[in-house]
Amino acid sequence: MKISLRQFAALCAVAGVLFVGQASAAVKLSDAFNGPYYDPTANGRGISMLFAPLANGSTVVFGALYTYLDGEPTWLILQQTFLEFQFESTNVPVYQFTGGSFDFPFDPATSEVVGTATISANSCSSIYVDLDMNENSGFPDVELGDLQPVGGTPNTCVYTEEFAGCPAFSTASTVVPRGCELNGVITQDVNLTNDTTWVFNGLVRFGNDNADSVTLSIEPGTVMIGKGQASDYAYISPGSSINANGRPWAPIIWTSPQDGFISGTTPSPGDVGGIVVSGNAPANACPEPPFNCFSEFDESLRFGGDSPNESSGEMSYIQVRYAGFVFAPNREVNSFTFQAVGNGTIVHHLQSYRGKDDCVEFFGGTVNVKNFVCTESGDDGLDWDLGYSGMGQYGLISWGSGFGENFGIEGANNPDGFDALPRATPTVANYTFLGNGQGASGILFKQGSAGRIYNTIVEGFPVSCIEFQNTPATYTAAGTPEMPSGASTFNGVIVNCDTDFKDADGAPWTVESFFNSGEFEDNAETNPMLNGYMPTANSPARSGAAPVMGGGFIDQTSYRGGFDGMNDWTVPWTIKPNGDN
Repeated sequence: MKISLRQFAALCAVAGVLFVGQASAAVKLSDAFNGPYYDPTANGRGISMLFAPLANGSTVVFGALYTYLDGEPTWLILQQTFLEFQFESTNVPVYQFTGGSFDFPFDPATSEVVGTATISANSCSSIYVDLDMNENSGFPDVELGDLQPVGGTPNTCVYTEEFAGCPAFSTASTVVPRGCELNGVITQDVNLTNDTTWVFNGLVRFGNDNADSVTLSIEPGTVMIGKGQASDYAYISPGSSINANGRPWAPIIWTSPQDGFISGTTPSPGDVGGIVVSGNAPANACPEPPFNCFSEFDESLRFGGDSPNESSGEMSYIQVRYAGFVFAPNREVNSFTFQAVGNGTIVHHLQSYRGKDDCVEFFGGTVNVKNFVCTESGDDGLDWDLGYSGMGQYGLISWGSGFGENFGIEGANNPDGFDALPRATPTVANYTFLGNGQGASGILFKQGSAGRIYNTIVEGFPVSCIEFQNTPATYTAAGTPEMPSGASTFNGVIVNCDTDFKDADGAPWTVESFFNSGEFEDNAETNPMLNGYMPTANSPARSGAAPVMGGGFIDQTSYRGGFDGMNDWTVPWTIKPNGDN
């Protein structure tokens, strides 16, 4: 039952047919489902399936059956385009192919529609195909139920279980099929499985403040949506943890209910809230007991403490789309929000896609992040405050147009005390910031913030590449061009904006003189020569990296920017990482 060259040619011949019916919910189809399927109860009867993902997130699904009509062998071909989160389609055309050859010149086969089918994917090991054949076709109706893959479930397919109803901590969704709704405060360990679309209704809090602590586990390939309010968001309380590890081929996705789940709607930034993780690491707004820092979006939600090495769990291979909610000025939920999260937390491969506010904001804490993608934000890419001192390496911040893009980095220390301690002094290495003519400045230090920037590219921001605000606090924290303090540094940085530097009013020295300090290494005002976000063969970014002071978390690289020019670590787990650019 392997898919042959002849069969594949026949499949491609009908690839232009559009989808008719849809059911969008759990189970995201991909080429991990490819292969022959058989009915173990019906003497090996089955179908060969081919799933071809498209750039827009949809998947072309092909089915091929070898059968007989009037004693003669013939092929029946099913073909349909499934939307990104669609698991079932009805009225799928069934084609009978006759004739044709691979002789030269090529003689194409002829086809006619001889019936329709329903295709439903329940899991990697259960596909349902129901053939409703035309009366004059000569073929009988056939129900191929619970088809299983020949050779067993492939290792790359994560959907191993079928949806069997909602667990006790949830209720059946009225928004989507195979969906379960969450609301309120959850005080038991829960596992969000990928056979279900999880619908968040308002603020869903996991655990209480260092009480009733729980672990939220999320399987690879799981899809989570809001019920339809921008204030639908997930909140991990201090003392609780999250264990959400997707796979490169099966990321966890948090998105809008308008992202293909509700017919006739189009997703927009701010359709759903984001993911908030809170912990007990230091924050300079509450440096002493009782450590009463409070979330700007909900003043009843406390965070902060004296545990810089605390773990709040693991997060990897996660997309957050169309998220962010502005309750009031300076009171927002971002795509990702980390509040006093400790560096025992493992975080890597996160993407914010077309959010309404910041892609990620750090309120204090020490958490480290690798491989971060921010695509077309409604505000800033990286935003830190309240003494954040973690590290980030490998990033892409790419602005589009019309989403309200602002700073690539908005680094602040504390709006109520510019010299509050611990001072914000994070390390950022191997990032590529692409303004693409949009936004404000690429990197902003303000309100006394410091920061160590290594081996980074900043290009195309209309105000400046690097800006300092608030004298004397921000300037004093940095030191002077002749004698930098070490809290603010630039090494191996390439800037390429119409205006590369912008100074605060009354500044004691210029940002340009600081950038070009003899105490720093390998900085340059030059064209990084990028193709999209990848450096070209002659790009100066392919070499010239400076050593990074970052302990065991930071990798030493030979190149500058987020990419070496040969390997694209955004593939395949992101959606349009460079937006529409």
